[in-house]
Amino acid sequence: MHKEKYSEKNHQISVSVVQTQIESVRTKDIARTGLRVFENQKIGVAGVIGSYKEEELEQLAIEALEQNIPYTYELSREHQETADHVKTIIPEEEFVEEVNQLLKKLKKEQPSFSFFNKITLSESEVSLCNDLSLDLKYSDRYLELELGFKDKASANIIDGFCGYVGREYDRALFISLVNRICEAFKNQLKLPYEGKYKVIFATDYGLPMMKFIQGLNGLYFGTRSSIFSGKIGKQLFNEHFTLFQTLHPDDCLAPFFDAEGVVNPGYRYPLIENGILKSPYTDKKVAALFNLPHTGSAVCSYDGVPAIGYQQFNIQETESTLKELIGGETAIFVVMAAGGDFTPQGNFGTPVQLGLLFDGENFTGRLPQIQLNSTVFKMFGENFVGVSSDKLFPLSDSRGLVIEMDVSPI
Repeated sequence: MHKEKYSEKNHQISVSVVQTQIESVRTKDIARTGLRVFENQKIGVAGVIGSYKEEELEQLAIEALEQNIPYTYELSREHQETADHVKTIIPEEEFVEEVNQLLKKLKKEQPSFSFFNKITLSESEVSLCNDLSLDLKYSDRYLELELGFKDKASANIIDGFCGYVGREYDRALFISLVNRICEAFKNQLKLPYEGKYKVIFATDYGLPMMKFIQGLNGLYFGTRSSIFSGKIGKQLFNEHFTLFQTLHPDDCLAPFFDAEGVVNPGYRYPLIENGILKSPYTDKKVAALFNLPHTGSAVCSYDGVPAIGYQQFNIQETESTLKELIGGETAIFVVMAAGGDFTPQGNFGTPVQLGLLFDGENFTGRLPQIQLNSTVFKMFGENFVGVSSDKLFPLSDSRGLVIEMDVSPI
């Protein structure tokens, strides 16, 4: 019998913001532990929140073997690694007052807008170890500063978002970002023309990637339920398009290992390379079941059995800045788009509730609601422009994904 322990600790202080004022403050400390035992190609799992006695937890996991949950895969072993990304962003004892000062400044700078949502400072620790010399540890601290805003004269519930998630903070830089967006929002423009535009998404905006999240899931791929099924080795996309599954610390705020203790070389795995489909994403079970490459994409709750799940995606950036990718053309920056999706055939459409015209350096004004249309093969094939080498915002790692798309008024 082998034993494996998964542990996570989360400390969080969250400020709820309503009408540009602090409404409430909540602090949360949660420790969760899961113990897995493996015997006779079966897995038993037991979990607990808070303090525990390991021998009691182990006994519960052993009893869970009677559920006859199969696990026929080789356990991860002989890898010791620690990643510590914890650093002071805002001292916790100063956090609430800093949020208060930030909101006061926003109220002064943008009096015609009301801001709301939550601002959260989080610290997390995750570890996975077993009796086969696996010992992986990850710790991180990050700020989630994402505010919705509403023009006080608007009848809408929400008019847009501004914010970021990252390991850095600077009040002046964030105020500058909000001012750029809000000043552009005040300048209502007409859509210059109907037709093809260069459209910019933040690389951490999930909507353009939804077809890859769905279609590159190894389970759907292996059962031939995906439009990408059976196309490994084929040139499907632009030769400059490379898509990674990633747990690299520069790409995401997550452990560098998956739920089965798999660590990829360089913390990334190429699913599409230079436009050629290399692999769907898989865990050990799906890789074995369909004879697919194993990409280390297992997820699970602390008290669950590992299963295939989505990890962060990252597109290889170009050597060009966002301004260079735009090339002097009129571009549209998508701030808020809700209600869009891909069809099973890969056709894409979405309304954009807030799109700003962008000249390569500045937001010049707000467009009326528009409609974007394309297909997954055009978006990342002939109409793929690239991902910017420079960041959209100094405090975040997000970059600009530029795609030519058909744009029409709603």
